[in-house]
Amino acid sequence: MRWILRILVIIVVLIAIIFAIGFVLPAHTTHTRTTTLKQSPEKVFAVLADVPNMPKWNRNMEKVEILAPVDGKETTRQTFKGGMDMIITTTESSPPNHLVRALGDVDGPFSGSWTYEITATPDGGSQIALTEQSEISNPFFRFMIKFFGPTKYMDEHLEDLAKHFGESVTIR
Repeated sequence: MRWILRILVIIVVLIAIIFAIGFVLPAHTTHTRTTTLKQSPEKVFAVLADVPNMPKWNRNMEKVEILAPVDGKETTRQTFKGGMDMIITTTESSPPNHLVRALGDVDGPFSGSWTYEITATPDGGSQIALTEQSEISNPFFRFMIKFFGPTKYMDEHLEDLAKHFGESVTIR
């Protein structure tokens, strides 16, 4: 019986430590990751703008449902592996160089946006800078994101984009 109590105390202490660390971590973060592809900005932008086909190349996305526009802007429900749904709105689109998508569910555990800046390289390719602005209100989620790596999904997204074009990339 004592060992059960000890295990429960250890679990409670671990949870308290996780939340304490989460409270210390900043709720608002900004991360930028960049990579270079051999594809023109027009080709890169076309793939990123084609949201309904993202599940074909993005390893973390299961499906996309087109929703009614919000203030005239493209809005989708994106379902990710593990069943997480997010409402995403394209808030800015200036082909072929600038694209911003924002998380529409401000009452969820986090909110924020991804901004793509696509610039031409001298060899006809593209440099893609992906910037994430996030607000994570829940300290448990702040801890988990810090633990698993704050740019994990950004890196995988850029890697998958490169694979879609048959390329491998270095992400900085």
